[in-house]
Amino acid sequence: MKKILFASTALVATAGIASAEVTLSGYAEMGVYNPGNSFDQQNDEVQFFTDIDLTFTMSGEADNGLVFGANIDLDEAGKPFTNPWEQGGEALFVSYGGATFTMGDTDSSYDKVVPEMNLGGAGSLADDETIHAGFNAGGDYDGGALNGADGQHARFDYAFSGLTFSVSAMQIADGSSPEDFGALDSGETAWSAGVGYSTELAGLDLNAGLGYITLDEFAEVWGLGVTAGFAGGFEVGATYSDFNFEDSVAIEDGEHWGVGFGYSMNALSIGVNYGEFEFGDDSRSGYAVAVNYDLGGGLVAQAAYGSSSFDNDQTNDLGVVYDEDDTFSLGLAMSF
Repeated sequence: MKKILFASTALVATAGIASAEVTLSGYAEMGVYNPGNSFDQQNDEVQFFTDIDLTFTMSGEADNGLVFGANIDLDEAGKPFTNPWEQGGEALFVSYGGATFTMGDTDSSYDKVVPEMNLGGAGSLADDETIHAGFNAGGDYDGGALNGADGQHARFDYAFSGLTFSVSAMQIADGSSPEDFGALDSGETAWSAGVGYSTELAGLDLNAGLGYITLDEFAEVWGLGVTAGFAGGFEVGATYSDFNFEDSVAIEDGEHWGVGFGYSMNALSIGVNYGEFEFGDDSRSGYAVAVNYDLGGGLVAQAAYGSSSFDNDQTNDLGVVYDEDDTFSLGLAMSF
């Protein structure tokens, strides 16, 4: 993404600070989309789509080589980021050598290391390639899906020679018992760990990750993902996840598997993915196709389609009952 320099200042008033920099970057989208029955709040019709995202990024380096920084994504700031106990779209980090400690609106270790199957670098205005019923976004088990947590993580990563080791923690109710806030009686902290590995082997760009996340008296999830990039711009991948819920949680144990294909060459990027979830008698699947064409200067034409199928009838907020659904979007994305 092309960034616009917002401010750059050398701070020399104190010996403890070597330098600091603040930048502002932007992303905007416009076009049309159909949200489908699953995500629509008013009607299942083709609608106008506009969105703007602004991110402030701050970074600095201390005299001893310690790198530090923070960012705030204003589009994600659904809660006041002035409240330290609430997640408001901000993330902060300190780093030295291969070690990095991050807190705030960031991924769990599971979500960080396990590859997802939206390959090829092709995105879409309405995220059609990642919202269908068969797509497993590891972050689904970071926040509210884990007994109402707000997704505020503390994570430590250490990387060397293509390996990344990661551990993280997330408080479910800001350190209190979840049942004090109307949630299920579970553990107070979700713990996650993962290991990732990236290398080039015989002309292939390989990326693999194994992740684990658990919340006492609620659930535990294992996940594995592998991707391979070939000469000529082709990319393939596969992922598998296993979900185990405690008896007190009204969800049956389940599993997910998914595959992805991508192609990127010159200005063209294409991504295709398919996945299935199975939780006892509740099975759902979906696929998506996304196509991008880079027009240069930060302007990209985007088109995508997603399709979902459900073994059991679904009901949306308007009371519409359905067992199949689809979404699509078409328009322009702009990076500044």
